[in-house]
Amino acid sequence: MIPAWQQALFELGLVRAGVALVVLCRGALYALLGRRYRAMGDFCWVARASNVPVLQKLAYKIVLGAAASIRKTGRNWILESYLRDGASRKLADSYALTGSGPHDLFRDLIVLKAATPREKGVILLKYARTFSAVAAMLDLPRLMERYTFVLEPCWSGYCDPSVLMFLTSTHPVLVQCFTEADHRFVVELGAPFVPLHLGPADWVNTEVFVPPESTTKRYDLVMVANWAAHKRHVQLFRALQSIRDRDVRVLLFGFKWANRTAEDIRREAAQYHNDRVSIEIRENVPHEELARCLTECKVFVFLSRKEGDNKAVVEAMFADVPAIVYKHTIGGASSRINPQTGVLADDDELTEKIVYMLDHYQEFSPRAWALEHTGSKVATAVLDEALRRAVTEAGGLYTSSIVEKTNSPNLAYKEPARRAEFQADYDFILSCVRGRPPDAAEAVPRPAA
Repeated sequence: MIPAWQQALFELGLVRAGVALVVLCRGALYALLGRRYRAMGDFCWVARASNVPVLQKLAYKIVLGAAASIRKTGRNWILESYLRDGASRKLADSYALTGSGPHDLFRDLIVLKAATPREKGVILLKYARTFSAVAAMLDLPRLMERYTFVLEPCWSGYCDPSVLMFLTSTHPVLVQCFTEADHRFVVELGAPFVPLHLGPADWVNTEVFVPPESTTKRYDLVMVANWAAHKRHVQLFRALQSIRDRDVRVLLFGFKWANRTAEDIRREAAQYHNDRVSIEIRENVPHEELARCLTECKVFVFLSRKEGDNKAVVEAMFADVPAIVYKHTIGGASSRINPQTGVLADDDELTEKIVYMLDHYQEFSPRAWALEHTGSKVATAVLDEALRRAVTEAGGLYTSSIVEKTNSPNLAYKEPARRAEFQADYDFILSCVRGRPPDAAEAVPRPAA
């Protein structure tokens, strides 16, 4: 995480412009030296995050030009450069599969459809880090001959080499997009990339987050977030300080993050102490217990300025808990706020919106909206139809559907026993580990052209 003082400094226009210019020039130097992966990393950052319009436009043009050259030639030189770069070896070594690191590749990789001699299978990857890890550890071109990939980024801002390394001239790759800006970017990258209006929060297991027929609302407000500063618990405490006409019970679920602990949260709460506000903190709570506790809360609060597609917001909706979401948040949370599900609130109106929601929370119907528009069953149907269309338009067969997966919180089969159906596919994936003899290479025959 970037320290708060650095973030504040970067908000200054001259500082931001200076940093962006330096990064852009460094990217040009990397390109001259033949380090094209590093160059694309810098160009992508300027296009994605610098907020300097003139430089962003130039960097964006470079990125789209690179994508066009890859599609035209069928040679992904970003991937080739990455494999020669020390960054790929370092990342691969952080996974237990090839190194001694703590990360498990198969926590964030799941087979949704088996490959057959006639038909490609489907592999879904979650997190940009996993995209890069798969590129570093596995023979990606070989896998793409046998599987259609679905990418599920979990942070807004898709202009990144981790995504571009999956670009080819022929193989469709479906990319879940939970912000309009990222959807537009994937559209501009062009075929065979296929953008989808889906995100990680769309894969909630609706059978876990179910409100009982009757329940006591023991808590007024709930936040589900790690203890990082960007989650802005302090903004909630600030808003609660001036509420003096009622008792307010707050439940905070979280865990240590970026060297911040529950003690930091307690210290911030003490700075804005209000005798009428009580705060309960719970850490590292199992998924099932979280689901039960959510049903005992009146209103969910989400205050991050920028995030990915926050799953807890949707989980609360399935628990029939409406939400207050920061009005200017960048990410997927605000796209799910409507008259049925909750309200948006700026910082200076948060107190007012809290009071309003505590008085009117029973007038909202978030679960009814969520059952119709999101959840793993709905998302599976959307993805399956998009896959069918993309694969058949590319000349392939699509005669069987994908199985349903959930994010709970990691990738999982809705029916855990179904994993056994894909053992040959997982064996084939292992045979594609770089440097490993392809002893399982023919465990799943190659689909016919």
